[in-house]
Amino acid sequence: MNSCVIYIIIILDMIRLYFLRLVSLISGSVIIFSTSYIIKEKFFSRFILLVFLFVISIYLLIVSPNIIRLLLGWDGLGVTSYLLVVFYQRNKSYNAGMITAITNRIGDVGLLISISLFIFLGSWNFIYQNFSNYFFSNMLVFLIIISSCTKSAQVPFSAWLPAAMAAPTPVSALVHSSTLVTAGVYLLIRINILIIEIDIRKYLFIIGILTMVMAGITAMIEIDIKKVIALSTLRQLGVIIIILGIGNPILSFFHLISHAFFKAILFMCAGIIIHNIKDYQDIRKIGYRFFNMHFSISIIIIANISLCGLPFISGFYSKDFIIEIILIKGKNLFFLFLMIFGTILTVIYSCRLNFLVSINFIKSECYYFINENSLFILIGIMFLLPFSILGGIIISWNIISSNKIIYIPLWIKSIVISLIIFSVIFFIFFYKSNKDFYKNIFLYFLSNMWFLPYSLNLSTNYFFLNNSLKIFKYIEISWSEIIIFKNFFNIINNNYLRKFFDFFSFIYLFQTIEIFILLIIVYFIIR
Repeated sequence: MNSCVIYIIIILDMIRLYFLRLVSLISGSVIIFSTSYIIKEKFFSRFILLVFLFVISIYLLIVSPNIIRLLLGWDGLGVTSYLLVVFYQRNKSYNAGMITAITNRIGDVGLLISISLFIFLGSWNFIYQNFSNYFFSNMLVFLIIISSCTKSAQVPFSAWLPAAMAAPTPVSALVHSSTLVTAGVYLLIRINILIIEIDIRKYLFIIGILTMVMAGITAMIEIDIKKVIALSTLRQLGVIIIILGIGNPILSFFHLISHAFFKAILFMCAGIIIHNIKDYQDIRKIGYRFFNMHFSISIIIIANISLCGLPFISGFYSKDFIIEIILIKGKNLFFLFLMIFGTILTVIYSCRLNFLVSINFIKSECYYFINENSLFILIGIMFLLPFSILGGIIISWNIISSNKIIYIPLWIKSIVISLIIFSVIFFIFFYKSNKDFYKNIFLYFLSNMWFLPYSLNLSTNYFFLNNSLKIFKYIEISWSEIIIFKNFFNIINNNYLRKFFDFFSFIYLFQTIEIFILLIIVYFIIR
């Protein structure tokens, strides 16, 4: 543009290429699935357009080494996610969309302040910066962590993730596998070297532990099938944050990829069940699906087995490695116990979902004429099924290319399979003896995400939203506009002040020309 040159730098390394392929595969499968799933929707073309904008936003976020272009993708994810959550125009969708938007705006504010702090570095590229002698380094990394925690729904910003289940099911499959909730984790993976240098990893470790335990306990009692899967995503995000807190970004990225495959098909199969049972999402009313929805239930069982970490299936390779690394690092025994407790909770709520949806007795709704003969639905799921089974071992060969052998005792190596067996036995006992669970107020507190959804909703924010409207109406666009800004420009238009500013501008221009001539003289002398 005339004499101004604008550089748009795109960096493609191993992590970016893997993430781009992951997003492309899952988004392509979801769009194929959507063509049959909501083809009867009145605004189907609008839905597909929003999904494409959603995917383009995560592409822009992935390939950008610049904090400003990353903010464009970040805000693009926030805006399109709000539009997709409120796609079904009803009160529940509106409330969920507002909670999602307000929570994500906190992260946007953090990134905007980070941009102002990056000015002191002379560049907005956030990857190759040296933060060791930077005065604002602690504040900068702290703001980026807060922003990432809002986007990845970590404690205390976890309330919006189950609420966002008001969106169509294909959107939930995208959001919870490879796009919105992974954006914050991806940013933390990119700046993990800075986190290690400043040594604030312990805070990430504590946040991940709290999120993992909270989501696991809540998923054991939740009755909405989509919210159970959403809380499962929240628990896995907690595990990823824990690994970042230990200081192993490659392992956290490995778990992120292996988790995305089976989480997407979990949502797809849940959508098929919901779509064919009069749009019920209450798992207490769904039963005996196994004899009339063979394909969907089989896929759900496979995905849940991979989620539990059964040996030699996709999720096992990352989960087993994670537990081994935590044992080797020698962390606090209490944190190790919480990590094992979180793994047990995963198996329990996965077994509960399988039992209630597939092999439980007939409940309120059971239709024997349900079929799964839609070709696009089957193709969309079958694209991801091989990766849900074999993805873990294939990715581990490529990402974790290390010749080092970890020597640990046999009892530690077999801890994952032991936890699975113990959890299944505990689930059988738990399911038969949880009739009076809601009568205990402490357990009710634990099973409702520590009352976070009640503390962050529109009823509690109504006072602030209403008063912000009054401030904007009576102060910002009236008194402050008239008294401060208009009078300020009137004062500047005064003749004496204008001559002063003109004189000052002339001096500044003269100094600029003088410095330019001096630089030319120095150049010829050096040459």
